[in-house]
Amino acid sequence: MTCTPHPATFRLLDAYVGWDETRAGSEPGTGGIVGFDDPAGIRLAYRGAAPEGPTRAQLLPWFPDPRLAPGCDPCAWYLLVPQERRLLRRDVCTGAFTPVWPPDCDPAPLREPVSVAARGHRLAVVESDRVLVWRCEGAQLTGVIPVRQPRWAALAPGDEILIACQGSTQLRRFDSTGGFRGVLRTGVRGEIIGLRAGPERTVWLLTDDGARLRIHKGGHGRPFRAATVDELAEALPPSALAAVDEDGFSLCDKGADGPETHSYTWRGLPRDTEPGPADVYVTGGSYLTTVIDSGISRCRWHRVRIDADLPAGTAVRAEIVVTEDGRYEESDWQAAAPGVGDFLVDQPPGRFLRLRLRLSGDGAATPVVHRIRLDFPRATSADLLPPAFRQDPVADDFTERFLSLFDATFAELDRVIERYPALLDPGGVPDRVLPWLAGLLGLSFEAGWDARTRRALLAAAPELYRRRGTPWALREAVRIVFGVTPVIDELATDRRWAQLRGAVGCAGPAPGSGLGPATGPDPGQSQGLGAVRLFGRSASRFRVGGSALGAAPLRAFGDPDGDPLTAHAHRFRVLLPAGSADTQALRRLVERQAPAHTVGSVRTGGAGFVVGSRSTVGVDTAFVPLPPPVLGGGSPLRLNRDGVLRPGPGGMRRGVGVGVVSAVGVHTQVS
Repeated sequence: MTCTPHPATFRLLDAYVGWDETRAGSEPGTGGIVGFDDPAGIRLAYRGAAPEGPTRAQLLPWFPDPRLAPGCDPCAWYLLVPQERRLLRRDVCTGAFTPVWPPDCDPAPLREPVSVAARGHRLAVVESDRVLVWRCEGAQLTGVIPVRQPRWAALAPGDEILIACQGSTQLRRFDSTGGFRGVLRTGVRGEIIGLRAGPERTVWLLTDDGARLRIHKGGHGRPFRAATVDELAEALPPSALAAVDEDGFSLCDKGADGPETHSYTWRGLPRDTEPGPADVYVTGGSYLTTVIDSGISRCRWHRVRIDADLPAGTAVRAEIVVTEDGRYEESDWQAAAPGVGDFLVDQPPGRFLRLRLRLSGDGAATPVVHRIRLDFPRATSADLLPPAFRQDPVADDFTERFLSLFDATFAELDRVIERYPALLDPGGVPDRVLPWLAGLLGLSFEAGWDARTRRALLAAAPELYRRRGTPWALREAVRIVFGVTPVIDELATDRRWAQLRGAVGCAGPAPGSGLGPATGPDPGQSQGLGAVRLFGRSASRFRVGGSALGAAPLRAFGDPDGDPLTAHAHRFRVLLPAGSADTQALRRLVERQAPAHTVGSVRTGGAGFVVGSRSTVGVDTAFVPLPPPVLGGGSPLRLNRDGVLRPGPGGMRRGVGVGVVSAVGVHTQVS
């Protein structure tokens, strides 16, 4: 017996399997489509020399026009007017551009300004042969840096200035007074057309290599590497610059009623019309596949499905041709209606298929084709009909195409059923599905629990239900929700009714005496009566003729003789360090997780006993029992605070008993 793979029933075209595209321009009418290596899909190309982008308009919020620089306030901007040799500043309150310096008070008249940069209250203007640096938003000139052909400047943290010169990819480093600090070698290709300094001494570059615009990220001691727009947006907040054209620019400010757009000319004057949306994409493109081989002679191709996003103003149109020997005429192409992404193949049988995809748009948007699926050979529910229904070829073809409508619907239902188990995976479903999934398991979430906590509870639900009602399940639930493991103190284990520790030669309590078995760490050592608490019937509950008034509680349930066994039964405490959890939320969680026949309480620690404030554990403080008092001998013990002959009125002192009298982290803090 051998295992062989099943014959192929479909072929995918996407970035993972491959688009099988012909070389752009090798066939008439092909080109204008990019993204064959992009997992998102193929789309129309950008206009200009960088067809795969990103475009200059997309990067304006981070790399503005050289004549613009954002100030310390989101609404403050600097505008350089080269032809008038002026620098304007936008007023935050009125929105008008006014000169930074009055005409008669310019500390350093501008000669040939090229670009402007700002950071906080520092300001820099790049000229053809120098860079001027100011502090206090232009009130104090701190330095004049002579540089040959500077084009861009960036003000970095630590009073550092980075300058990029024309024809060079190296960055020169200066301080605000003009002191030279060295050269930063970037190693990038192309011309630097944008420069930004980010936090942690990170430097961002925008370069143009003639084919596309590229973003680079690097810094001191870190080599420069290619970066994406998403990385740039995550590291640097975008500015309010919305659009730029030859006549002016637009700023999108945050207003009281929402975003407000203000347009200006390049002289800082208000502008009535906003810059219109530029044509970002080409308006049409075509993509042709190579010859796709089904491996089946006289194959009847079945169906073509296109998964695409079609914004308003865009369209996708598919054309196919089937051939047996690879030869065909232009009239043999079958064209689907525009916008139809799922259609049947109406072609003669053939082994090979070619597909041509035409994308169109209005220039402002582009369709995105994620993948294409080609199904073959034709398989419909008509195969289940008696042969009498398929004797006529024309009727057979109509029956297959008619039943394919219903087969497509059933296939969608089957796909939903196949993917249904994925909805039960707490690690794979979206956050909004978690409450629905918890409802199936009978869980309820608190409003303040984050998605990670909810997913952890859902993943642990089978084991929590299996061990529900046990201390482990309660501890695990508290650990998942609050991130700390509690101490479960069962009060029934602390009762010491009617117990006497054993003594040498003692055979134990007499039968019927009502005393429990002998307990203790060492039965060979005698213990006094002060070591245990004897159970008195008059103290457990009020009895007529045996209890004093007001000295015993009144109980009208249970057997009085069973009080030593039922005291503190089915009661427990949940102990947590101070400040580790919300007490109210913890109580609600304990009530839901505890068995119905138990009563639980929550206790969090306070200041308590602090070790380390006046004593050091292991140096002058040790948790050890007191030495036994010895009178006489070679080293007689001096009776003082270090010796105890017998317990005092308060009983035997046990010191710090972990788990009995004190719980470390709850009543006792070691710091």
